[in-house]
Amino acid sequence: MTTLSQNLLDLSDFAWQRLRHRVEGLTDEEYFWEPFDGCWTVRKTAEGYVTDASRIPPAPAPFTTLAWRITHIVDILQEDRTATWFGHQPLAEDGQPPTPGSAADALAALDHAYAVWRRRLAEVSPEELSRPMGEPAGAYADHDGASFALHILDELIHHGAEVGTVRDFYQGLRAEDPFTGEVTPAERPALLAEAAAAQKWELIEQLADRGFDVNARTSGGMTAAHLAAATGRLDILRLLIDRGADLSVKDTQFDADVAGWAAWAEQTAVTDYLSARTRDA
Repeated sequence: MTTLSQNLLDLSDFAWQRLRHRVEGLTDEEYFWEPFDGCWTVRKTAEGYVTDASRIPPAPAPFTTLAWRITHIVDILQEDRTATWFGHQPLAEDGQPPTPGSAADALAALDHAYAVWRRRLAEVSPEELSRPMGEPAGAYADHDGASFALHILDELIHHGAEVGTVRDFYQGLRAEDPFTGEVTPAERPALLAEAAAAQKWELIEQLADRGFDVNARTSGGMTAAHLAAATGRLDILRLLIDRGADLSVKDTQFDADVAGWAAWAEQTAVTDYLSARTRDA
């Protein structure tokens, strides 16, 4: 039976991995994109980069850019209270949350902030999760540590979802069919896996013939074989195997191989086929 501490860590890691996949490939143009007038964002000043803010929350709330949202997540995870409210002290190397002025800096800050938060959460004892936080938590002194941990996780989850949605808006407005044209494997090495994720099965053989790697992964960590198995496309799976697909490769989200994905999706024909291959090997 898992403990409350482990459940909190597991939920935190799951939310983090989902967010981290969603921000891969972020560019400066996208990071600072302002789709509407009056957006809150991160702005360069003589003293450095600062986030837009107001002592009195505006109503309705302004649309916030990816720069603002990611900086906010960094601040939530890394601020001192994610240590002090649990009765701990921040380490010197934790530092203070920065205001990143570029997409690359933002991703580095996000990685560091999550590492700080996760270590702090892992250090909280069961007793500290169950007892009132007391004076350091101010108006929330009577709330226990678990309620605060859940609050931080709620912030990570819902702001992470917002980040993903803004990326979808940005990319949707600039959408081009990635499967047309003469893109090369060097330019887009995961294109075959992306075609499988889009269920453009008619393109798989063509892309394999053009030299695209059948074992490449999507940004979510799945190969085309994982996706074919989970959707019951035994014909595509056979094709991929003929072209050298490695069925032992595990995805990066659920740590499951191709047979595991077929079993999870209850694709009996695929599972039977893979079991027969194993017996005959």
